Amino acid sequence: MRGDRDMSYFACHVKKFKSNDVRGLQIHNQRESSNSKNNDIDPYRTILNYDLHNKDKINYNQRIKEIIAKGYKGTKAIRKDATVMTSTIVTSDKGFFDKLSLKEQRLFFEESYKFLKECYGEKNIVSAVVHMDETTPHMHLHFVPVNQENGKLQARALMTPARI
Repeated sequence: MRGDRDMSYFACHVKKFKSNDVRGLQIHNQRESSNSKNNDIDPYRTILNYDLHNKDKINYNQRIKEIIAKGYKGTKAIRKDATVMTSTIVTSDKGFFDKLSLKEQRLFFEESYKFLKECYGEKNIVSAVVHMDETTPHMHLHFVPVNQENGKLQARALMTPARI
């Protein structure tokens, strides 16, 4: 058995976003601006970033509208202050990734993506961007919280500890 000092950890952070937050997330995730205030970004390593869900950069707001148009079955109009997207950040500690090859790191994120697709529904996913250009590799998985059971936009029903 290893001592606690040698143990790595898995981290998964989930957050809800309203429509006015989406553009900023797109700019950050797809590195659309060189004016980031995040000092951990190494622009020389940005080429190593990848999206497990999309082949090319996308317009997040447009994708959200498409997902809602296909999946939303509610009878009421969607509120202007509704949660239209959630972000799940998946990572571990830097020591964990330092022990893995780039291929093994990608496998870690591919398996995490596969699990989250099953949790949230692949058709609800906006993007699954892996950032390799920061201090510690991590994935930002964004999805539209359309409840598969009733077709409603329900972030709180989908983001319970039992589901995540």
